[in-house]
Amino acid sequence: MGDREWVLLNPGPANTSKAVRQALVTPDLCHREPEFFEVMRECRERLVACAGGGDTLSAVLFTGSGTAAVEATVCSVVPRDRALLVVDNGVYGDRLVKIARAHSIPVEILKYDFTTPVAPRDVESALRAHPAISHVAVVHHETTTGLLNPVEDVADVAAGAGRRVLVDAMSSLFGEPLDVTREGIDFVMASANKCLQGVPGISFVLGRRAELAALGGRPPRSVYLDLHSHWITQEADNTPFTPAVQVLHAMREALIELEKESVAARIARYAENARTLRDGMARLGFEILVPSAARSNILTTFRLRPGVAYEPLHDAMKRRGYIIYAGQGDIRTYAFRVANMGTLTPADMERVVAAFAASLEELRAR
Repeated sequence: MGDREWVLLNPGPANTSKAVRQALVTPDLCHREPEFFEVMRECRERLVACAGGGDTLSAVLFTGSGTAAVEATVCSVVPRDRALLVVDNGVYGDRLVKIARAHSIPVEILKYDFTTPVAPRDVESALRAHPAISHVAVVHHETTTGLLNPVEDVADVAAGAGRRVLVDAMSSLFGEPLDVTREGIDFVMASANKCLQGVPGISFVLGRRAELAALGGRPPRSVYLDLHSHWITQEADNTPFTPAVQVLHAMREALIELEKESVAARIARYAENARTLRDGMARLGFEILVPSAARSNILTTFRLRPGVAYEPLHDAMKRRGYIIYAGQGDIRTYAFRVANMGTLTPADMERVVAAFAASLEELRAR
């Protein structure tokens, strides 16, 4: 079982190419030698280029899961005498609130249910009511349900009110359209093991150079997660701590593959994956939890059919080589998630639907 190759339908880590996995098998290399700094610099430059950042943005790398980049941004960017507005319509919006509170950052919350995107007019009202707010934090793609928040509209409202936006694009960057240079957006956080199709271990922040430089001189709230110290050191081809050397080699290969495919083509492939999956699952009688206007093209939350529990369905799919994902919190009692990121194609998604059909037949026969 340990050598079996699984089709991963969870929202990251995603299936990767053979070349990305082989890039991990690199000769041992000291992280303070020029050969490594070349890899690190190349990853940072390719990230900005793939995101369409131009000369105004810079990338900052962290060895850690996506939450490391999110926490580094929140705890480094919000001034000590200001507050943060968080859009909370899922587990990861709630995590933003927890991060702010852990660092004693005053936080205001716009709370919605897990299937309702943020209304920009609510952001406008909250900013008007709370002048101490300096930044708005919003999750672009809430993998709690597959909900897509209108972050560009939020950025427009924030910019109009003289505030700035932090975007958690962990599971959407390079998989959904997102203008990272839009006025109002200062920082975008993501990781290597989602739509980039790399392996877990590296997260990163895309930030405006001017805003990164403006962090200099602030007393840090964290030692390891100080965004400015990582940026200024990486700009000098150095690193404040030991990074994941082999993982960065894999990330470089993933970026090269993204450039070859193009971001637009990857977004289109994911969209066709989602259409193929949803059409097939509808034929099997599954309903989608999130309204169509608010759905991403990366993940779908399906309601469980009457008489079908998640665990038996998961196990039946796993016997066929497919890993599906439970809902989070109370959602797990009535729904489950299927992602279609990674190296998967529409043909793969047709096989996924066929596996669901076979699994349902198996469960009925018991």
